Amino acid sequence: MNTRRTLRLWGTAAVVLWTAHLAAVVLLPDAVGARTAPIAPLVVIIAFLLAGLVGWLALAGARRPSAAARALAHRLPWIAFGGGWFLLWQLSTVKSGLLGPPYFVAPEVLIAAFADDWTLLATCLMSSGLLLLTGYVIGSVAGFITGLLMGWSPRADYWLHPLLQTVGPVPASALLPLAVLVLPSTYLSAAFIVAFGAWFPMATMTRAGTRSVPRSFIDVARTLGANDGFLVLRVAIPSALPDMLTGLFTGLGTSLAALMTAELVGVDRGLAWYINWVKGWADYRRMYVGLIVLVLFCRALMVLLFKLRSSLLAWQQNLVRW
Repeated sequence: MNTRRTLRLWGTAAVVLWTAHLAAVVLLPDAVGARTAPIAPLVVIIAFLLAGLVGWLALAGARRPSAAARALAHRLPWIAFGGGWFLLWQLSTVKSGLLGPPYFVAPEVLIAAFADDWTLLATCLMSSGLLLLTGYVIGSVAGFITGLLMGWSPRADYWLHPLLQTVGPVPASALLPLAVLVLPSTYLSAAFIVAFGAWFPMATMTRAGTRSVPRSFIDVARTLGANDGFLVLRVAIPSALPDMLTGLFTGLGTSLAALMTAELVGVDRGLAWYINWVKGWADYRRMYVGLIVLVLFCRALMVLLFKLRSSLLAWQQNLVRW
């Protein structure tokens, strides 16, 4: 399907669905007993989205297919799907009562819950970000050093690789009771298991990348007078960089999983703590808001990591895309 046809077909579908959602919000009466909230913020959001979509469609259709037009055509099916999803969500909750409170609420109720609790959510987001950054950086650096030693030195590999094979596969969350017992504070315990989640994949991939450096690279560098320090810094590490970045990506996922476990037990602030706290009060609207913020937080981290990968490995940026 060419770009213009995609813009015309999916653009019309997206505008119709989002307009129908706006009409349902404003014109249809709420069901009896449904949990309601002011609709003005939701109306403003949909109106801005529709205005931006119509403007983008007009701009893309007024000229020859460009990068912006192709980007819009690529995203239009998802934009249309979003409009259909929100329309169905609105109709099945507050407009019909088919899915009723306390487990199901309308989008405007979630917006109101976010507006009421945004300061606490911001505090929890910063707390989770700081804890993740602390543990992830420490674990990644430790994994890089461990993997580099194992990949470069046969003697270090002899002693460290069995330890990696034995301890590494243990789930980070399983070590939380031991960390709480040994370390002086619950925050350090939480940081430790987050770091452990990043350490194992980083060490494994750094070792594999270092050991896979072509022998010819090392022989040529030695012929030209390179010492061991030059070989490690200018030959081994750059050659192993794709594997190291794969370890960073994998380690981020395991660190996030460890972070969620740590916040349920070891800290008194954080997104997982917030979600568990409001669930304990059966406040499901705030629980959904916390989950949405958590999803956006995790996605933003993955996007940032892949931006870093693309900038460092421009020559293979189309091999792995996010």
